[in-house]
Amino acid sequence: MTNMEDTTLCDTSPLLPRTSHIAVYKRRWYILLIFSLVAILQDTVWNTWGPIDHTATFLYGWSHDLIALFANYGSILYIVAFLPAVYVLERSVRTAMLFCSGFMALGTILRCGFLQDHHISQEVFTVSCHICSILNGISNIVVGSAPLAISAVWFPPEERVTATTIAQVFNGLGTGMSFLLASQIVRPIDDLIEFNRTVTAAEVQSLERDIQWYMYSNAIPAGVLFILIIAYFPSAPKKPPSISSNQARLDFLTGFKEVMKSRAAWLIAIGCSIPQGIVVAWTAMMVVNLTQICVGEACLTQNWVNYLGIYATVVSTIAAILVARAADMVKGKLKEAIIILLCLAAVVFLMLSLISIGVFQFGNLLYVQISVYFLLLLGNSLVVSSMPLAMELAMEICYPAAEGVVGGWISIWFNIATVVFLSLFGIPGIGTSWLDYVLPLSCVVAIPFILPIKVEYKRMLMDVNKEETNIEGDKYGSNGVS
Repeated sequence: MTNMEDTTLCDTSPLLPRTSHIAVYKRRWYILLIFSLVAILQDTVWNTWGPIDHTATFLYGWSHDLIALFANYGSILYIVAFLPAVYVLERSVRTAMLFCSGFMALGTILRCGFLQDHHISQEVFTVSCHICSILNGISNIVVGSAPLAISAVWFPPEERVTATTIAQVFNGLGTGMSFLLASQIVRPIDDLIEFNRTVTAAEVQSLERDIQWYMYSNAIPAGVLFILIIAYFPSAPKKPPSISSNQARLDFLTGFKEVMKSRAAWLIAIGCSIPQGIVVAWTAMMVVNLTQICVGEACLTQNWVNYLGIYATVVSTIAAILVARAADMVKGKLKEAIIILLCLAAVVFLMLSLISIGVFQFGNLLYVQISVYFLLLLGNSLVVSSMPLAMELAMEICYPAAEGVVGGWISIWFNIATVVFLSLFGIPGIGTSWLDYVLPLSCVVAIPFILPIKVEYKRMLMDVNKEETNIEGDKYGSNGVS
């Protein structure tokens, strides 16, 4: 029980039967909000240069391969720095978040500083962009691995899947945010070089000012979030939200070994990472594929496809949260939900493929746009919704391994799938026609990995089987521990 002077700060609503050693704090939503904002910004920084590819190559003389490398640092660094980053996360969520937000702030501010100083050469600015991308790539490990840890230590069992989903899928909003910021801040170079005219010195200076403000749009939020995390972001509340979250976890090496020895952990990681990694990477390259869909001489445009990408991230995020909320209310059905989502996604993407290869013909481009919008948004939402469920399922099976270890294990396979997909473009003569078939195939291939998994809901059973007692906790207090 709390002291008399603390009663105004208590949340006494019985969300779930508890023991006297368990409490649910309203500040859990603040923690989730801050983490989600960091996740959005990390992905926004990751995709800094893609939306302004033509402008960057014009101003700085960069190649398209260099711009692709800036993005690839995210997956490369995830694989290279995975073990030390997850070790820090397993030891202290607060420390991991300080490193994560600190690296993002340092990289983006460094990039701004070098761009602002006109006495610094362009080569030095390019080096700062490499450093920023590398630091942001390391931050990606925490963003990808921490959702399970955040949900486990702050949220009760009936909100855990929802919290994991919000923490994970908000990262994808960053891609849409980068396109939105670029479209609002940086004037497209294509508007200036149409009809092969010469770009004036005044126009070049205007573009450089646009890029400076574009850099500020990343650096200022990064600095603010770093300060907020310094001020308050405990690793855990004073009291745990469930019986299972209060139980001791395996140490880092033991937990990692147990995950590695688990057949189910391998099946979940590989099975769910194949469609998720391919869909995300395909979306980044969908301009190449979708702009080839035409009705007569009218084709889908790059601008139209870019806005489709923005809408896809928003819609899939909302859909994933709704699916997660349903999974929280219907306990013990994570495996079945994943299989249903992937089966539906395979059917939806098959329809999209048939439109891409011309099996389904339309007499009007508007009908094509409506069909592509509907099918891509629906298929993308189904696949994105499956990944948080896979993380929760893996945690149930691998418990008592630490959440950071399990989340990192799932996320590293997602990054491997992405790297493999993007590497296919480097195969000589492979072309792009295979993009028409890869989405439905990725979902179909994943299902045999999920079907043989034998599920044991260890955490859920531990929480459900406990007796009812009181619940306590505060609305705003700062009595969490790091």
